[in-house]
Amino acid sequence: MKKYRIISLLPATLTLLLILVWLAMGNKKPSYIKGPGKSVMKEVEVVYYKKERPDWRAYIKEALFSRDETGSELKDVNIFYFRGDLSLHAKQGFYDITNGQIRLSGMVNGKGKGFTFRSPELLYLPSEDILATSKGLVIKGKKYMLSGRSGRIKDSQVMEVTGDVRAVFY
Repeated sequence: MKKYRIISLLPATLTLLLILVWLAMGNKKPSYIKGPGKSVMKEVEVVYYKKERPDWRAYIKEALFSRDETGSELKDVNIFYFRGDLSLHAKQGFYDITNGQIRLSGMVNGKGKGFTFRSPELLYLPSEDILATSKGLVIKGKKYMLSGRSGRIKDSQVMEVTGDVRAVFY
């Protein structure tokens, strides 16, 4: 008789336990997955024009839009700047639709004419035409290597490195 009671209570107990676990976890989905209005775009190409000329082109493997559609999480991002012949690659990023800023992260690798660089994070400020980092930067050329705490590229032309700058020439 006791064995029968235990077996008959087992499904009810498991159901109750699953409900309690579900309630304890709550709704922990990221904001871009919650509710109506969620959007996902795959294999996206964006061309940004300035004065009727292409300024840069981005290839994005996946863009996950926030519920309020003011931003988008980006996966596997490749950007090419036409003026400076500069290309960037990052595993992830975030595009703020309200101000046009793009934050790349997950070790950003860049390549320009005669040099490469990498940084854990890079921010693009379109209103000022600046690429900037404050989390470390390493630049390598054929005969030099520069590193610093922060850096920026203005107008896709000049790269500045600041904060604990170290240079090696060979």
